Amino acid sequence: MTYLKECTVSVFGLGLLGASLAWKLTSDGSVRGVAGWSRSPETVRRALDAGMITHACVSAEECAALGDILILAVPIRSMEETSRNIAAAVRPDAFAVFDLASTKTEVGRSLASVWGPRYAGFHPMAGKEKGGIGNADPELFLGSVCAIVPFPETSPSVLALAEELASALGGRSLRTTPVEHDAVTACISHFPVLVAASLSLLAERERERHPLLPLLAAGGFRDTTRVAGGPAWLGADMASTNGAQVRRLAEEYKKVLDELLSAAPEELETLLARASASRGSILAAKEAWSREERK
Repeated sequence: MTYLKECTVSVFGLGLLGASLAWKLTSDGSVRGVAGWSRSPETVRRALDAGMITHACVSAEECAALGDILILAVPIRSMEETSRNIAAAVRPDAFAVFDLASTKTEVGRSLASVWGPRYAGFHPMAGKEKGGIGNADPELFLGSVCAIVPFPETSPSVLALAEELASALGGRSLRTTPVEHDAVTACISHFPVLVAASLSLLAERERERHPLLPLLAAGGFRDTTRVAGGPAWLGADMASTNGAQVRRLAEEYKKVLDELLSAAPEELETLLARASASRGSILAAKEAWSREERK
């Protein structure tokens, strides 16, 4: 059996997630070494100088040749291209390939065709609204749930390494299917980005009519639009690769909003109370699961 401690991990893409993951593994000594590559040589240099990685790679192929475990942290739109570019450089005895993409059905299908039994989806449910290596944090994944998404050919040993990786990051693992993963993340992550963006765009239009709007904007506006402040390319990639689920939720959302708008005052109060209770119940269920997992 292969253990994470024995492995060199190669990280492709040193933005928020890739750099944070590399930094955590390096700082804790959870692995033998961490090789890093980015399209920007300056980003690679910053990662090495900050101690996020132990090996700075000048090419993706060099990074691939060093790794026992490969972690794709490039943008979703670049996952398949990066995989095909490095496939010939990967050692035959490399153990596993994981991607950090926030959608899995479409992305995973293409990556599984490249990597076969060595591949599994790996999605840590953590992040910030601001990306880039400058926002990296080795404790970013502490307490997070890491979704592990096997595909038909995925080797059991790869899943075992994925679970060990989740633990090394300070998180907990949860296995799920690609379809279930994308249905859930569409609701709690991808569609909310579009809702937040729509509120921001609406406020932009209203500001033209009411110039005082920015002066009155406070916590409610800041909190409900927070995820609209993230990288535009990330939101676009999530929506485009999980489009069916996002569109399904948009139709359901319209029905819920119409129900709220058409409700009489007493009925609206009841619906808003249900909404508050539902939010509390969902968050409490996760906390209860987390406590059980820690036992």
